[in-house]
Amino acid sequence: MELIIAMRRQGWLWTEEFIWHKKNCYPGKWPNRFRDAWERLLQFNKDKKFNMYQEEVMIPMGDWAKNRLKNLSDTDRIRDESKVGSGFGKNISNWVDREKAYPTNVVHLATECNNKNHSAAFPEGLPEWFIKLFTKTGDTVLDPFMGSGTTNLVAQRMDRNSIGIELLPEYYDLVKKQIEPTKLVLLEPSTEYESTEHTRHQAVR
Repeated sequence: MELIIAMRRQGWLWTEEFIWHKKNCYPGKWPNRFRDAWERLLQFNKDKKFNMYQEEVMIPMGDWAKNRLKNLSDTDRIRDESKVGSGFGKNISNWVDREKAYPTNVVHLATECNNKNHSAAFPEGLPEWFIKLFTKTGDTVLDPFMGSGTTNLVAQRMDRNSIGIELLPEYYDLVKKQIEPTKLVLLEPSTEYESTEHTRHQAVR
């Protein structure tokens, strides 16, 4: 909560809260708590209007749709407004014959067991999901706590620019060895060109 208050004091809007569900969290025994199976992911924005490409992270409808959408009630065919007056509502019939649905704010990803020489390394799928959700090709991704550089490496793989900020020189050196130098991408379709034989011309003096 202290982080949220501090960010709001700096003019940031607390927009959303996501949960990373660690599907393969390690078992263990502690005297005063259970094992850690999730982490909070907070979204802040400077403006109320921001880019969000929800279609990029849509998921298959799932088996529930086969039975739930088979026999629709009269209420399912109209916009059913929230009973608490929140202004939210739903029309179940809008999802008939659709193959994909928007996900929840819970991201289900396994932790990565390979050693990245960092105590808090996260799976590549985590930054990938958010980079797809909030950016397009050519956009810039900033990681103010670069660590082992997972976010920067994923951003480069997805053809985004990236900036990483890190206090510890050993992590900076680690990422520098892994990440490719700046590369320019020609934005045109890949085309095979015919090779022609070069003819030497004599200079006219």
